[in-house]
Amino acid sequence: MKYKVNDFTLYFKVKRKQRKSMHQRLATLDTFRGVAALSVVLFHLTLHQYDAPFQLNWGATGVDLFFIISGFVIFLTLNKTQSVLDFVVARFSRLYPVYWTAVTLTAIFMAIGSWLGYSQITFGEYVANMTMFQYYFGIRDLDGSYWTLIVEMLFYGVMLVGLWLNQLGRLEWYGLGLVLIQIIFHGWIRTVFPGGYEMIQQGFPLMNHFQLFWAGILFYKIYNTQGVVYNKWRVGGIAIAYGVTLYLYDKTGRSNLFLSFDEYSTTTTIYFVLFFLFISHKLEWINNRFTLYLGTISYSLYVIHHYFIVGVITVLKDKFAWSFVEAGAAALIAAFVLATAITYFIEKPSLRYLRTWYKNRKASYQPL
Repeated sequence: MKYKVNDFTLYFKVKRKQRKSMHQRLATLDTFRGVAALSVVLFHLTLHQYDAPFQLNWGATGVDLFFIISGFVIFLTLNKTQSVLDFVVARFSRLYPVYWTAVTLTAIFMAIGSWLGYSQITFGEYVANMTMFQYYFGIRDLDGSYWTLIVEMLFYGVMLVGLWLNQLGRLEWYGLGLVLIQIIFHGWIRTVFPGGYEMIQQGFPLMNHFQLFWAGILFYKIYNTQGVVYNKWRVGGIAIAYGVTLYLYDKTGRSNLFLSFDEYSTTTTIYFVLFFLFISHKLEWINNRFTLYLGTISYSLYVIHHYFIVGVITVLKDKFAWSFVEAGAAALIAAFVLATAITYFIEKPSLRYLRTWYKNRKASYQPL
């Protein structure tokens, strides 16, 4: 069969159009990230600030949206990954350079705070936090937002085992098993073996949040099918994840501290509905330069904001008698500037360098 030049030109035009369309649809995830990060930042900005004009308590649930996004994105990444090492390098290059920068800056801010009489920090705490596993060393997070990172790392570990065992095709069913274990764990075991329950919950905090990651995986599986097929089993699984999330409202000890059950169920419902709209390609219209900018800096903003914002507000109010509105606005602007600098001077260059280095090194070991 002979092909004309125009046939190939049309083929590549179609492929480019498909890639562009896919990029535009996935850009909604960046918008989700940006909204989630901003909600958490505004929550911490107003937390315990009794002279603030508003309290954004629902921002505490922004991490739930992050976990759903993570389940979706990590499963997407795994389906493009050839080996365990590929996945490890991809995650390391994405997370650690920015995290190390944030921990170092936060430690410097805490040292300044110590000099001003506001905080204390030891070198051991700094070193432990640089590992991202300070939770298991029994050492506090230097920034309050770091608690979610150990949950993320545990999820990556579970996914890594699935990749290693070549079980990606069955992970959604294994995920159902883990969610059923969650239900038994937080129901029966919590009542019958309270001591063991506390020990396991503290030792493996993913038990409090896995259903959200699993929901993200199921959303991806629906999204990735030709024509977006709403498989009844996957939709049913998402419904289970939604129900388990509401069931755990007063058992995981965070959102229930700031929100009533009705408020929490409202935000949870919104997040799940947004994801259904996203995988149905109904939300591309929400993407704009600002939301995509928020998505771009979301990780840097998340890991640098909490101690920094609280510290800036405290100093400006105590030392210079600024009002909360003045101090909060200054802290928020400074956090955005800092997060932008980390994104464009640390995250993007290091990501490009490390992945290029790994790609070249991997190619050099390929048999001729």
